[in-house]
Amino acid sequence: PFHENAESESILRMQSMGRDELLVLMPADERLVRDLLMYKRTEKYIRQNISITQQEAVKRILTDKGFQNRERYTELQQRVQSLMGKAKLLVAGTDIEMGSEGAQTRVLRGFHELVSRAYPNLRMLRGITYTENDIAKCLKHSQQGLFGNDATSLAESEQELLAFIQSNNRGGVRTTLKNLLEKFERKPYGWYYAAVLCTLANLCARGKVEVRTDGNLLEEDELERALRNTHGHGNVVLEPQVEFTASQVRALKEFFEDFFDAPPRASEAKALGKETGTALQDLTHQLNPLVAQASQYPFLNALTPVLEKLKELTGKPYTWYLTELTRQEDALLDMKESVIDPVRKFMSGPQKGIFDNARKFVQSQEPNFAYIDGDETARVVASLTDPECFKGNRMQQVKTQVETLQEKVTAQIEAEIAKAKETVAALKGRLCGMAEFGALNGDQQEQITRPFNEFNSAIERQKLIAVIRDTLRRFEESDYQRLLSQMTSWAQPAPTPEPA
Repeated sequence: PFHENAESESILRMQSMGRDELLVLMPADERLVRDLLMYKRTEKYIRQNISITQQEAVKRILTDKGFQNRERYTELQQRVQSLMGKAKLLVAGTDIEMGSEGAQTRVLRGFHELVSRAYPNLRMLRGITYTENDIAKCLKHSQQGLFGNDATSLAESEQELLAFIQSNNRGGVRTTLKNLLEKFERKPYGWYYAAVLCTLANLCARGKVEVRTDGNLLEEDELERALRNTHGHGNVVLEPQVEFTASQVRALKEFFEDFFDAPPRASEAKALGKETGTALQDLTHQLNPLVAQASQYPFLNALTPVLEKLKELTGKPYTWYLTELTRQEDALLDMKESVIDPVRKFMSGPQKGIFDNARKFVQSQEPNFAYIDGDETARVVASLTDPECFKGNRMQQVKTQVETLQEKVTAQIEAEIAKAKETVAALKGRLCGMAEFGALNGDQQEQITRPFNEFNSAIERQKLIAVIRDTLRRFEESDYQRLLSQMTSWAQPAPTPEPA
């Protein structure tokens, strides 16, 4: 009521037009004005006089007046509350319609209306309540693929944020996290701190915005720390994600499926690029243990140039896989078909067992090969040292050749043993037919024939042809001659002593 334009509602309406204010027009009330003036005059008079008067009667009167004034104050409060309940509420010169509610409820509703008009873009948040702890949840959606594969459109708040970053980027203006917060905390947005950060985190999770500090791309935990660190917001730069064409994404998907024999989990460009890089790294880790066995399997050296190529392709930014990798598609697929797949199939299938058996057989029977006719030996050895023996059905051929060779070696060993036994049997017969042998007693005959039987037992256990032949030669040249001498010395009669 004390306002200079209290009597002119039209002037007040005009003044409120350009302001973000809630204007409360209380109805005119003459008694309210009178009581207010009376209350203030009485309060001032009592404050000035109660301390200087000496008379008890005057003091008592002033005390009574003070008590009455406090009652007047209570009545004033009730009257103002009643008038506020009937007051007109204006926002931007427009009346707010509401029923006859209590004063406090009416003012609260008036402020809600003021907020919705002053911050029209606040409704973009759709009433969702965000906290700083939600930042991590928003970012983790990208790892779980909830947003990465989500083809639905962005929320209005996310579109607004992205549009601001893209607009700055087109104009060559650097967008920092500090600029972003200042922009969206002011009118017409009025978004609170956590809401801006969580909306930005959603954009990062959807692969629409890149966040960098000192030129380094931030991911996962580093990104969360950068968003929550208020001191570093001025150095956190936001850039719109590079847009890739549908054909680029489709080409990488097709390559992924052909090269890794499985469809990618991700369909969005950024997630797909990252998944490709990870898959190439995993393949490198799988092939490394195979190359380490090259000393046992010489053909595994064919993986060395493959690994060098794969190492060149790992550790690249995800954008590289979408733009550059498909240029090398033919060479990589050829490498897969001619080396990677055949080698992995070889090392995990029955062909490895055939190779191991053939190598073991060659190592154990190599000394016998010199005594075998045919070219199977040379062919088996050539196959085992062939750098491309893992291709095709070469191991099946090796298996057949080894079986043939094994039969030949076994037959030759058996023939050599039979020949040696036959020779020794002839020597034994010759020895036993001598007159000196008949002159020996039973124990001496048993000692003479025992080495022949021992020779037969020993020769049956021999697997090397050279050893069989050498054993027979030594028996003929050394052992047989010794037995002859022994037999002769035993058969000669003891010399009779000459008479003295």
